[in-house]
Amino acid sequence: MKKTMQVVLGGASLLLVGMVEAGPLVEVTIKNLGSQQAVMKLMTSNETSTYQIANPQPDQKIEKGASTFMRVQRVVSPDVNAAMIRYTMGGKTCVFSTTFQLRTLSNGMKQPEWTKKATPSGGASCTATITGTAADYSWKTEFTMK
Repeated sequence: MKKTMQVVLGGASLLLVGMVEAGPLVEVTIKNLGSQQAVMKLMTSNETSTYQIANPQPDQKIEKGASTFMRVQRVVSPDVNAAMIRYTMGGKTCVFSTTFQLRTLSNGMKQPEWTKKATPSGGASCTATITGTAADYSWKTEFTMK
């Protein structure tokens, strides 16, 4: 009986895993336009989870004039995804984020919405730009820091 229960639970777990769908993929390029090295500084659970699930993971240090790249796809819902990351350069900090949500309107129609945000502090200059979207709702974002 114990063996049968293990087989049933194992099969149910595999079925459940197969039913989970990921949100659309986001490709993020992070560029250091400053005069010194930028260093990743993860402060929130969203930044940490972004780094953990990114494939490839972005460089923890970005030399001046260089860039790094990551792809992020969360397995929460097929209707959402997000990527958040923070870099510092001396006393300057840039907190970056980009999100996707497939909103259901009052008439039942679905509307895609992509956002991007760059929050500077310490005299940093930060930008976030959505550089492209696709029919499958995947998107590309560029973050710059100086």
